[in-house]
Amino acid sequence: RRVTLDATTSPRHGQIADETSARMTEPTEMIPPNDDLALGADPGYSIGTVAGITGIAESTLRIWERRYRFPDAPRSVGGHRRYAQLDVIRLQWVKLRMDAGARAGRAIQTLQLETRAAGVARALREPLPAVKRTDPALTLVRESLLAALLAYDPAVTAILRDAAAHHPIERVVLDVVGPTLATIGDAWSVGMVDVGTEHYATHLLRHQLLAWMRASPPPFRAQPVVLACAPEEAHEGGILILAVLLRRARWPVVYLGQSLPLAELPALVERADPAALVFAAMSEPAALALAEWPLWLPQREGVLTPVVGYGGRAFTVNPDLADRVPGVLWGSTLGEGGERIHRVMLALNALEPGPAAATLHAGAERPRAGARRGRVI
Repeated sequence: RRVTLDATTSPRHGQIADETSARMTEPTEMIPPNDDLALGADPGYSIGTVAGITGIAESTLRIWERRYRFPDAPRSVGGHRRYAQLDVIRLQWVKLRMDAGARAGRAIQTLQLETRAAGVARALREPLPAVKRTDPALTLVRESLLAALLAYDPAVTAILRDAAAHHPIERVVLDVVGPTLATIGDAWSVGMVDVGTEHYATHLLRHQLLAWMRASPPPFRAQPVVLACAPEEAHEGGILILAVLLRRARWPVVYLGQSLPLAELPALVERADPAALVFAAMSEPAALALAEWPLWLPQREGVLTPVVGYGGRAFTVNPDLADRVPGVLWGSTLGEGGERIHRVMLALNALEPGPAAATLHAGAERPRAGARRGRVI
């Protein structure tokens, strides 16, 4: 099922009542990960679109179909290949295995044999690719954006629009918007920027992030990722950037914004049926408040609870906090966190349950993302 969360659901969370959040949580019916009938229904992706999403050349897709019968795409009335959503997700998973060094045949065989639990465990522990260096052109954009915001210059909108037209939005978000938010926040904290300027800049950048989220490609029909700030945490810039990255990767998200009380978790999980919960904590008190989340999501026999994780400046400044909070530390940067969550979602939706499915989210000891160990539920 899919439930739209709005202001009537939780009056304390005004962020989810706006038009953008309504659109994000509207329309599609909720289904479990890897429901073959539902995910495989209504094939509608052209080979060109699939190549663009997966990064696999059209010629390679044709060769794989002849050689491995994967994916075995049906044809339209005009004889064109039409790929199902499940094909696209599985191709992305195979591409990750090949990027890690596997040959195509081995990666496709692993797709058929690896269980969902093993795939999620792999997604949480394996090293991520090296961070790409920031394009020097984006460094100049960031400097221009910061200067315009501090001067209340209306050119801000044009700067961001031009950057998005010439660079991937993901890079603009990570290399321009994120660092600018951090710079202004740090300047405010030491008295170099006044409250009004900080609010002005944050509002404009938040509005742009929401616009990019709204303009993202249609989401996959899958259980969503719920994103929220930890209790008493008001800084939502990081979690909003994560929401943009996930929507750009076509994952459905339910964005809840600032300060989610843990007492609301049971109703939230029951109604939104998420695949993962992602919390952000900028301060140590907010991070430590998350330690009590397992009390609100008790394990029930035969019922899978979502993968629960967190990130934010609190865990970057003091990595030992991750040893005091149950769950997954998604990463030390927004880029790492977005990539780790993306890989977990691919594993949940591309792989078969297997006999270990009952323990997937049920508290088994697994390595945390980034090689830390902890209890993941």
